Amino acid sequence: MNVSGYVLLQAAQELPTLVVLIVGAVLARRLPETARRLLLAGVGVLLVLTVATTVWFTALPWLASENVSGWVALSTIFSVIRALVAPVGFGLLIAAAFAARRGGPAAGAAVPNAPAAWGSPPPEAHWPAAETQWSPTGQSPPTGSR
Repeated sequence: MNVSGYVLLQAAQELPTLVVLIVGAVLARRLPETARRLLLAGVGVLLVLTVATTVWFTALPWLASENVSGWVALSTIFSVIRALVAPVGFGLLIAAAFAARRGGPAAGAAVPNAPAAWGSPPPEAHWPAAETQWSPTGQSPPTGSR
């Protein structure tokens, strides 16, 4: 495989992760403030890590071919950094999920200013007069039964 093919392969491998992180950052605006901040921090950490990983794996063949002294040590250091930073990013995303859940209403709780479940009735809806009696059988009540 030529060098340009290798670079494209490395970029293509990280592209789905980049897309998911960017979409997550865009959708963060729907969250409460605390959850939004945690999510954006987690997305930021993971975006930086993803870009650094792409750059590192793209540069690795050149480092190896140029006999750069210590490239094995650099690779080990980068692997340790990735092993420490990735859980921090994922932890922030998980914290955002819990913060969003805690900030929202409890299950079954009434939400202030929420629309009615079926919406408001149309303006042309006919409401019977208050004195109209209703019978489950559909028959009108006998007269004089009051």
